[in-house]
Amino acid sequence: MGLFSFFLKLFKFKPGWNGTPEMFLAMVMEMQSQNNKEFSVREVLQWGEVMQKVINVSLAPYKDFADLVQNGEPDFTLVEKLKGKMEEVNHRRDLKKAIYGEQVDLGDDDVMKSGSPGAVFARNMVKDLSKHVRFSDEEQKTIEKL
Repeated sequence: MGLFSFFLKLFKFKPGWNGTPEMFLAMVMEMQSQNNKEFSVREVLQWGEVMQKVINVSLAPYKDFADLVQNGEPDFTLVEKLKGKMEEVNHRRDLKKAIYGEQVDLGDDDVMKSGSPGAVFARNMVKDLSKHVRFSDEEQKTIEKL
């Protein structure tokens, strides 16, 4: 559940970026690298455009996201914290499965079934992103069920 409260702190209840533009750039770059391991400025710009459609973000003092990419220095502090939280959740899930078997109820560690505010927020965010991002057919079917 810690991961989801971290998301809530980042985005508040009405999605809005709470960090610096450089932190936003780092998050977008991380998302692009998860999608494609080869760095691509074009893809980073595309991800930035999509993320701005679902998250309100002030890019000042930069003119726009392209200006941020060209002149900003990404700040990966939040990305590293998020990776740590995700690793913690994954370890908890793996431990529960190792102890109780693969079919164990993961409770709030299962973002697809949890009723916690963070899990609901995460599902809604992915659903909003699906309007702008092409997911695999299997992932898209899962998203449509949300």
